[in-house]
Amino acid sequence: MPSTMSSPHRGYKAIHRRVLIMLLLMALTPLVALGLFCMDRLTAIYDEKISAGLEAVASSKHRALDTFMGERIAQIKTLAFTHSYDELSNPSRLSAIFSVMQSNSRSFVDMGIIAMDGRHVSYVGPYDLHKANYAETPWFSEVLRKGIYVSDVFMGYRHVPHFIIAVLRHEGRSSFILRATIDMEAVDALLQRVYSGPSSDAFIVSEQGILQTDSHHNGPILSRYPVPVERLARNSVVTQTQSTADGREMLAAMMRLNSMPWVLVVMDDVREGLKPLRQLKGFILLFTLLGGLLTCIGAELCTRRLVASLEAADQKQAHIDARMLQSSKMAALGKMAAGVAHEVNNPLMLIQENAGWIRDLLEDEDAATMQNYEEIKESTEKIEQHVQRAKGITQRMLGFGRRMNPGRTEVLINTLAEQAVDMLKTEAANRSITIERHYDPQVPVILSDPAQLEQVFINIIDNAIDAMGRDGSITIETHAQDGGVRISFTDTGPGMDRETLQRIFDPFFTTKKVGEGTGLGLAICFTILEKLGGRIDVQSEQGHGTSFTVSLPAEPPQMLPEEGAEEQK
Repeated sequence: MPSTMSSPHRGYKAIHRRVLIMLLLMALTPLVALGLFCMDRLTAIYDEKISAGLEAVASSKHRALDTFMGERIAQIKTLAFTHSYDELSNPSRLSAIFSVMQSNSRSFVDMGIIAMDGRHVSYVGPYDLHKANYAETPWFSEVLRKGIYVSDVFMGYRHVPHFIIAVLRHEGRSSFILRATIDMEAVDALLQRVYSGPSSDAFIVSEQGILQTDSHHNGPILSRYPVPVERLARNSVVTQTQSTADGREMLAAMMRLNSMPWVLVVMDDVREGLKPLRQLKGFILLFTLLGGLLTCIGAELCTRRLVASLEAADQKQAHIDARMLQSSKMAALGKMAAGVAHEVNNPLMLIQENAGWIRDLLEDEDAATMQNYEEIKESTEKIEQHVQRAKGITQRMLGFGRRMNPGRTEVLINTLAEQAVDMLKTEAANRSITIERHYDPQVPVILSDPAQLEQVFINIIDNAIDAMGRDGSITIETHAQDGGVRISFTDTGPGMDRETLQRIFDPFFTTKKVGEGTGLGLAICFTILEKLGGRIDVQSEQGHGTSFTVSLPAEPPQMLPEEGAEEQK
């Protein structure tokens, strides 16, 4: 039965959407969570690594600076307490001592002996400071109070940034101060030697926030450093993110020096250190996106296959339900047909007997003397003819309502089709409908039931004539097919829409006017061909005619024993 069963509407688009969303949530949630976790852990590990590296550099620089300053303080202190005032106040002797110190470490700029009144007693160095008086300078009072004093960087009489180391020595009843100026270039070289990168910065800042060395990103020496440093504890490293004047984000490690009241600051551009991290994050993001894309494609394919399987199952179930409904209709129709046949056949038999009795009476009469003899005889023949037709209708109803064992007679399909055409060619001619025949002479002889096949052919041709009404053509073709035969009936009628195609084989469905058709013709054809092991296919399009194709095997299938037993009951 060539009709497409429509599956029950279950909202397949909504099912597809819900299943797809569920699959995507189940698959993408762990993937995204894993990607975010990896990126977060990598960020934390890189932060720890960069911070640890910067802290290690700051600690190393801290030790180097403390060692450098401690050695310089120790040198000045040793010189002050191992040489007498007479030796140090002698300019030539002080110059010789300064030369020896410079030969070991070129880290001093000048050196001088200062009396308690603040005047230079002896001086060696590149500046003209022999008459300088330091009695009013801050560092002079500090060294008198503390004994040993290291100053912050200041300008002083030199008018250049420098800082000093001053030691107070008491020798008997007299006292003097040994003062030395540290070479700032030596400190800068130490900072650059310990740590030097393209965007890095290392400098020293006082507790008051004044730069004691030049800074690449915070200005020259004696500029103000904007970050407070006075609360830093000794021997501890503090790391924090700082913004430079040009808006660059940098990581800074700060550590207080032990030998001096200064804070060492080491800065580095975190963007350079995070470049490998950004690359790795990019790879993770790429793989996550690719995994998500593959997951989406797989989920879409799986969902489509699942919904397609569900739709196919629904269609199969709908087909089963339709067959069950058809079976129930058949059972009801069989009972109804048996009742109709019983009720109709009895009156038909009585009518036939009376028609025969009238015909017998007419034979005893003289046709020449009896008025209207020919009319009565003709009416009697018509009564018998229509009684036979009514019996055929009831017989077909019985055959539709119950299974009947088909006959097994040799059948010439071309001859059988021509007989069906002969029965309807007069009616077709009256409607100006031509019937074209194209019979294949190689069509084999098959075993089948010729009476039932003729009924099928007549029904199909009659329906085609009714569908066209007037002025059209019917083409009948026969072909050999897999040991059997194929017969096609093609008309030039108006065709059928999709809804009609799906119902043309249903019992009692008809497109004819009320009273012109019972809706059993094609249903009976379908049942007959099913019993004969054949099939019927239909192709139609509105405005382009209709084509019925009947396929028959070489012989009908054998009846099952229980089916034959049912027919005998």
